[in-house]
Order: sequence, then C-alpha cells, then structure tokens
Amino acid sequence: MKTIQTQSEFKALSEDEIVKALDEFENLFPEDEELDVDVEPENPIVAEVARLISEYTNRFDDYCEKAEDELPEEIFNYEPEVMIERVAYEIFMDAVHDAMQEEDEAE
Repeated sequence: MKTIQTQSEFKALSEDEIVKALDEFENLFPEDEELDVDVEPENPIVAEVARLISEYTNRFDDYCEKAEDELPEEIFNYEPEVMIERVAYEIFMDAVHDAMQEEDEAE
C-alpha cells in the first residue's frame, strides 16, 4: 500500500495524546447521536486523523476498482510507522472490517 504520511508536527505525538483528542471530540456529541462526519474538528490532531482516514479510504477505493474480486494482502498487513498514522489506519481498518461483515450478513 502506498505510504500516506502525516504532517511533521504530528509525528511525535503519543498514542495517549491522540486518543485523548479523539475522545474529547467524540464527547462533543450526545451518546444516542452518530458523529456528524461533516463537522470540521477544531482540534488539529483530530483534523489530521480525519485527513489520514480520508487518504486511506481513497487509496482503498483505488485498490477496489483495480482489484475486482480480490484485495491485495498488503492492505491488511500494512503497518504505518508513525503513531498518528497507526491510530488512523486502525480506525479505517475497523470500518472496513465492519463493512465487510455487514456485506457478508446481507448475502
């Protein structure tokens, strides 16, 4: 999978700092309400995670268009080196996994 990189100011963040920023953003929304994906986060860490997830999604869509029936194994084995990239990729892969399960259940 082609490397997607974070901006330099986010490279040294710890997982705790990233998770804290994401939790604070999530807490802005009532529990019974889904997160509004169109909301622009004020926290730059959350905005960068959202940008990375968007980049991973675009890359995945490109693979899906080219691969037809089978996805390259590298998508599932990809391990970003920088923590914020890892967190974003994990969120992205959780969404892919959920979508694949929903697709299997629908069949």
